[in-house]
Amino acid sequence: MPPAAWSLPEGNRRCPIRSETTGSASYPGQNLLAHRKCRMDELKVTSAKELEACLAHRTDRYLYRGQTRHHIDNSNNVSIPTSFSRHGCIPPLMFKWAHYAKAILWAYGRLDYHNIDVELPQAILQHYGWRSFYIDVTKSPHVAGWFAANKYTDTKQIHMCETYDTMPVWLVHRIAGYTASTEPGHIYVIDRTALADNGLKIHDLADLRTDDATLRFHAQEACLVGSLKNALPPVAISAHLEVTHDALVEFYQRHSVAETADLFPTRGRDFILDALLSIPWQCVSKFDTIPVYCRGLDLPEYDAHFVKHLSPDIALWDEFWVSDNRGKADSVFHNIPFYKIPEQAYYANANDAFELSAINDLLTTHNSFVVELDGVVRIPELGTDAEYEKGIFVEHIEHGLVSVSGLVIELRGHVVAGAGVLRGWYYGIENGIWKRVKHVEQCSCNNTLRHELQFALLRVLNESLKAGQMERDSERSYSHKELRMAQQHKRHGTRGARVGLHRRAEQPSSGRYEDRLRVTRGCGDRDDRGEQDVAAYSDRFGRHDYELAGFFACPV
Repeated sequence: MPPAAWSLPEGNRRCPIRSETTGSASYPGQNLLAHRKCRMDELKVTSAKELEACLAHRTDRYLYRGQTRHHIDNSNNVSIPTSFSRHGCIPPLMFKWAHYAKAILWAYGRLDYHNIDVELPQAILQHYGWRSFYIDVTKSPHVAGWFAANKYTDTKQIHMCETYDTMPVWLVHRIAGYTASTEPGHIYVIDRTALADNGLKIHDLADLRTDDATLRFHAQEACLVGSLKNALPPVAISAHLEVTHDALVEFYQRHSVAETADLFPTRGRDFILDALLSIPWQCVSKFDTIPVYCRGLDLPEYDAHFVKHLSPDIALWDEFWVSDNRGKADSVFHNIPFYKIPEQAYYANANDAFELSAINDLLTTHNSFVVELDGVVRIPELGTDAEYEKGIFVEHIEHGLVSVSGLVIELRGHVVAGAGVLRGWYYGIENGIWKRVKHVEQCSCNNTLRHELQFALLRVLNESLKAGQMERDSERSYSHKELRMAQQHKRHGTRGARVGLHRRAEQPSSGRYEDRLRVTRGCGDRDDRGEQDVAAYSDRFGRHDYELAGFFACPV
């Protein structure tokens, strides 16, 4: 459950993390580090009492980092590199991680998605399983001691489960944990002043406050240092303590740090983790006839439990196109063009002005059209609701007036229960320029971000049309060239291909949906299936009305 109140210091909403620096920040590609000889105390410690004494004189001027292994660079200096410098950057995954990090902060923290300082999304990436340009440190020597004594491990584990209608599926979990290393560990004492002298900021993650949840970076009393091109400058490390394992264990246990859950709260206590784990699973292959799913974001899981019978709330996504399942003849989708684009187009968004000349031309020949993603997007503020974004529906209402609405599906487990069009925003077009206008039929919610990201998909289609990237599949269906390439990879069994365009056989409609032609759905409201009540957030975001343009009971 998200917190009832998650607040920032007054007057500090656009810059939510306290930064301490006497110089300018260094960013990747810049080299602002002062070059001077590194003077670092090196101590070997064999007891908790001795470790306490070594740290007793350390004031708030210092930060700490614990590691089970000590690394040096080619110059024989301590090497503490960023996760990006170790593992590299994969832009599509980076965009997806960054989107969900910012969307969670928008949904639960009331922070401006487009103007959140980069450090806070990076903190989520760093602490929940992805990579960043920052080094994570802690204000607590006891937390550093725990990381110095316990070694990180992870392994892939297959859970052989059944959906709510008993279809067998395999879920691939990345099971993570920490085990006692037994070898001496390493605590690094980091000087705040030296960091500032080298133009590096310290971002205190405690400044993002929540009253009734325990976030991972709060449990770890975490700060971020950076951003950095490669590694922490050795000159900022005041001391290196090599400490025996038994001394470390006694040291951190004295201060209520005993097990992994103390520093990695479960999803029931950490709403950021819960939101990330709620992103739909994605089918990556089949073993014989059994579909194999991986998480939509590759998260390390510290408290995964085997569940034989999966709840319908666990979304299992495979290939499904509304374009190929348009419903009955009176459906709004029946006789209009669909333009299929990669899901990544939703995440790689920008908040600057763009022109829509190709879209304007398109509206002269088609009264309506759909832009459909090859995947689905989770909306964090919907709680356990089964509604997922699938693209946009664009309709030319009258001369100079266009509506842009969300294309959504209802995904229950592995079944696409329905497809529909949300109420949208309206735009006036004058001399080719689009400007939002008020309209009596516009969506009455105040979830502006959702509508802004829907509108941004027009930019992608506009640029794709101008660049000749859209290719015709059939009379009313067009695909981006990247999807065509993915189809070819899948057809030839290319490793790592995750999307394809083959049509699945439509299943008979479920009788219980035949008469439900219009539904009013609240953003986060409790529905008649007894889902989790997050009504506090419906007060903020209002309600969405949407037409259900044909229902299908199709396993995807």
